[in-house]
Amino acid sequence: MGCSDESPTVDETDGSSLKATAKNGATCSTEGMVFDGVNDWVDIDDWEWGGTTSIEVYVKYDSFNSYSPVFDFSNGAQSDNVRLANSGTISTIGWSVRQGLTNKYVSTSNFDSSTWTHVVVTVSGTTMKVYKNGALIGTNTDAWEPVVLTRSQHWLGRSAWSSDGYLDGTIAKLKIWHNKELSLEEINALPKMSCLPGTFGSGYPDCQRLSRWNL
Repeated sequence: MGCSDESPTVDETDGSSLKATAKNGATCSTEGMVFDGVNDWVDIDDWEWGGTTSIEVYVKYDSFNSYSPVFDFSNGAQSDNVRLANSGTISTIGWSVRQGLTNKYVSTSNFDSSTWTHVVVTVSGTTMKVYKNGALIGTNTDAWEPVVLTRSQHWLGRSAWSSDGYLDGTIAKLKIWHNKELSLEEINALPKMSCLPGTFGSGYPDCQRLSRWNL
């Protein structure tokens, strides 16, 4: 994988042809992709998707900038955003799906500070869920799925809103399942990143390749 600015950083092991490109100095480390919280992010190639979705991340926030996202996939501010971020300048987890301008979301506690947090978010039908470290911690049963379309912005660490902050922290893993809602049992059966200090579980098979973008 490339780790320098303007180089592809996607893990294509699942047959994906997408590329994820570091912008403005986001860098790879032995832990994952590092974001400075000032102006850097990762830009993923655009692709058509929507409907039932599950997304897994390992993230470590070093500080909580205003509404700083792990990811924001959209056509711009208030335009079909699918987004995981902290709320305001606190650690509350915000998982949201917009259809056009209108937002449905789950707000629950919380991203850990300076410690790895394993988060899986799902949406299927009218139900959105948030799992943290293998436990269900938030649900909204009056929600909706992302519209199937090709979004023009697939950003890690950067918001579609120019007034929001950038991610200050590290993303060690991002994986997306299309047309699949992971169950609690499936989430707890996922490979664990045991090579990262402070994470839950054990037995992750590939500690030499921590930055994994399975799209």
